[in-house]
Amino acid sequence: MPSVLGLMERREARARQELESWTEVLEQAQAEVDSARERVERARVGREELVSVLAEESTVSSPVSVPSGGAVVTAVGSSGSGAGYGEQPPVWRSGMGEEVLSGLYREVFAAVVAASEPVSGAELARAVGREAEIKNEVEKIRHRAYVLARRGWLVREKDGRFTPAPAAVGRDASPASAERPRPGAGTA
Repeated sequence: MPSVLGLMERREARARQELESWTEVLEQAQAEVDSARERVERARVGREELVSVLAEESTVSSPVSVPSGGAVVTAVGSSGSGAGYGEQPPVWRSGMGEEVLSGLYREVFAAVVAASEPVSGAELARAVGREAEIKNEVEKIRHRAYVLARRGWLVREKDGRFTPAPAAVGRDASPASAERPRPGAGTA
């Protein structure tokens, strides 16, 4: 009987060793997947930034074609739209209110205006109803805030947080910003 028990113990040890080996392979594969996913995300954000910059810089008379994963996106002057963004916000000018902003740009602007202090991308994501734990969702919102900052609606602080541009918002809260909860503010 001791020999059968010894065989079973060796069999268990081999199975345990095999499990550890496959677990290590799985962990390495997961690390590679995570790394590749991060590279894809950085490349996507970079491409979207490039399309946005080209859209801002180009004129209506000279569209710029930018490859976008097999398709070609045409970035047109300031009245055009960037890939996947809908209507790009106009450059802020005196007398312009947030009603000229559309979709998520308006929501992001309203959330920053409603905040009592500078807000981060994660706080903005929560304020507009996105899951701040999902990096991609935070990056989408942060990108819109960057665009609003480049166009004079917001100010990007040195720490990466956003505040309303003083000229773009009066001291009276606008109707859209009054409806939004303040990011990070649970109780008043």
